[in-house]
Amino acid sequence: MKKVMYLEFERCIGCRSCQAACRECGGHDSKERNYVEYVNFFENRQTYPMLCMQCKDPACARVCPANAIQITDDGVVLSAMEEKCIGCRNCTFGCPFGIPKFDFEENKMYKCDMCYDRTKHDIAPMCASVCPSDAIRFIDHDEMMELRRRRTQMNLIEGKKPSENDKWQYVPEFFGVYSD
Repeated sequence: MKKVMYLEFERCIGCRSCQAACRECGGHDSKERNYVEYVNFFENRQTYPMLCMQCKDPACARVCPANAIQITDDGVVLSAMEEKCIGCRNCTFGCPFGIPKFDFEENKMYKCDMCYDRTKHDIAPMCASVCPSDAIRFIDHDEMMELRRRRTQMNLIEGKKPSENDKWQYVPEFFGVYSD
């Protein structure tokens, strides 16, 4: 059974424990690869976790002239391979979510790779393993589909009509990260 990252943005309490755990993940060189953003800083303090969406056809990999960004057989988009990365930063400009970051001191790109050393063994990524509000979860695909079905039903019961802009609709273009 395949596991996926499942995000529920409104559950985020802004504690940033996901960022702290990411810094501690092996091979991350004490750099966080996920972020906590404000929905609208001037209106309220609501936050949401932002991590790599693991796109099926990632723009970051498509625009890399050195072919440094690899995609595993599982569909996980990895950080740029140090030996191939030429430091052009095309990936940082190409990603519509602003996920890849560039380290100018080390002249290399880094991004969330879903803690691939853990997830390839069905162990939750560091961010999901510490999230106290379950805003970030690493769950079976079937469980995710059931949560989405129940959420859609609740939204309809509460009178919320699905629209193209609702974040709780299924987003088929992403491989491993689903958000509601």
